[in-house]
Amino acid sequence: MARPFYRTRQVLQALFPRLSESDLAAAREVLGPGEAALFFAMEKRDQRHGIEVMRRVRRSRPKDRDLLAAALLHDCAKGSVPVWLRVLYVLFPSLVRRLGRPAGRGWRVAAQSLADHAALGPALAAEAGVGAVTVRYIAGTAPPADSDKMALLRAADDAS
Repeated sequence: MARPFYRTRQVLQALFPRLSESDLAAAREVLGPGEAALFFAMEKRDQRHGIEVMRRVRRSRPKDRDLLAAALLHDCAKGSVPVWLRVLYVLFPSLVRRLGRPAGRGWRVAAQSLADHAALGPALAAEAGVGAVTVRYIAGTAPPADSDKMALLRAADDAS
């Protein structure tokens, strides 16, 4: 029964994302100028999600700036995606992948961005001047010595 409540909370937060000044200040404290520009270009719902992921990561790794920045920026390539498409992607990811188009306008391009955001994010972050370690965390390609950090980032993302 917990899963439906979790998903309902996610939809409500996506429809009505709230960011306090203290949330935004916490993000600014972690991010450098290029990273902050990338973060503030994200949709508010993705900013809110990134802040929640950062909070969860911070409980275990409060001083790991690269990991905290990755928590904030891991969804930077999603772009503008309507909530209904996000819900459809959770329910039927393969359908959204098939419907997506890499060029043009409208929801099909948004579907492509949503489906490919994990692969596109690291390059977008690197172009924005994000450091190599943070980019590796965003890409999920950190060295084996950092597997505990990657597990923490994934768990925080899944829980948010």
